[in-house]
Amino acid sequence: MDIVTVLERACERHADRPALSREGTTVSYAEVGERVPVVAGTLAELGVEQGSTVGICSPDSVEAWLAIFAVWRLGALPALIDARTPDDRLGYFVGDMDPAVVVSDDENRPRLAEILGIEAARLADVAGGGGTATAPNDHDESSPLFLSYTSGTTGDPKGVVLTSGPVTLGAACIAERLGYGMDDVLVATTPVASSFQLVAGAMPALHAGAHVVLAAGHTPSEVWEDIGAHGGTVLIAYPLTLADVVGLAKDTRPAHRLRLALSGGSPLAPRIKRDYRDHLGIPLAESYGQSELGGFMVLGAPGDETAPEGFAGRPLPDRLAFVADADNRELPAGGVGEVVVAEGFFGEYRNKPEAYAKTTAGGVLHTGDVGVASAQGHIKVMGRVQEAAAARRRGGFLREVEDVAYDHPAVRHASVVLDAAEQVRCFVELSVAGAADEDEIAEHIRTRVPESLIPAGVHVLGTFPRTFSGKADRLRLSSLYGT
Repeated sequence: MDIVTVLERACERHADRPALSREGTTVSYAEVGERVPVVAGTLAELGVEQGSTVGICSPDSVEAWLAIFAVWRLGALPALIDARTPDDRLGYFVGDMDPAVVVSDDENRPRLAEILGIEAARLADVAGGGGTATAPNDHDESSPLFLSYTSGTTGDPKGVVLTSGPVTLGAACIAERLGYGMDDVLVATTPVASSFQLVAGAMPALHAGAHVVLAAGHTPSEVWEDIGAHGGTVLIAYPLTLADVVGLAKDTRPAHRLRLALSGGSPLAPRIKRDYRDHLGIPLAESYGQSELGGFMVLGAPGDETAPEGFAGRPLPDRLAFVADADNRELPAGGVGEVVVAEGFFGEYRNKPEAYAKTTAGGVLHTGDVGVASAQGHIKVMGRVQEAAAARRRGGFLREVEDVAYDHPAVRHASVVLDAAEQVRCFVELSVAGAADEDEIAEHIRTRVPESLIPAGVHVLGTFPRTFSGKADRLRLSSLYGT
């Protein structure tokens, strides 16, 4: 199984149906099937060949995805340069990718030239349909598919070259677990450069013939416009965006065709799941994976009522994931240990063999996450391994405080971190300014957590800091106090 074969079958079977949309532009599966060989031909004329690395720098666009599909067709590796990467980090990513050719949208081409001295090809010229030559399909199961990077919370981000066979299988498992079909419209709010976008939206959609609406960077009200304009049935987002979107729905009560929402990127507060059930009448499925896996280890299923509160779903069939003891042996239900993956993980970190050897010690992939499994096999992530010793001393993990903070009715977003002096701090953003003060939220937390977990301070922020990928910027929050 490889993704280009899946793409070609989708373009034949669903020719008249929409494939991709972004801000007024929609292309059908037939158009994708016609344009991708031509875009591949244009890239081949630029020197891209089997095994090449191609840097693609662009916000979400139909043209960016056509370029990705074309790079796949050539048997080459798309290295996606997030267009929102700060200037001071751009050199690290591009240097580690070492692309033979770079393709960029017009806004980022001058930045690449100024900072890195790269003369990038124009995405509009490459993917705009002006070429005439086509290129044959040189892609198979062993072909490189995606260069995915870790978040970099414990050092420089590590890149993983994911290959077509296992990720294509993983995407099929995700589509099956979520019940994706050709009538589904996936409103994907995560960026094109996100592995979550790849494995939650674009690739499973090809298996099902579904329509993907590219909504990254849109405000909550714009996301609702996307849902309404295209008849969205599945909302795909990180937790902060999910909270924003359902928060707006509480007030406006929009009509919708949504049947499901899907979360990823970080653990999900139970309150947000309840909000989707209570205010939109749909389940919110939680995924758990890691950027370098090219898929999910664990995924909730619509209609699964057996998961205890706070737990994500069960492991997917293409991954053998479980909670393990220090000897990598599976713990019984209720045992707290590290989540490991025994089968279905990647083969190397790009340019970092020592890091790979450490991460896969004992023949399993060590996620670095502490978790617990339910009797039915659902997994809950509690925190990071490096937090475990302190959690034992405190009598609990920081996530427990965060989930309680989210339960306050005035709170829209919450994040609990250790400050520079290793004290617990709780940061919140309110749904409505002035709806609660810091003392009220602190008292709410104080009555619901052990004394050892009570934060040294609760701090109300006007706007929650986010990383350029849209997650809570926990490093920024940690630096605000205790220096």
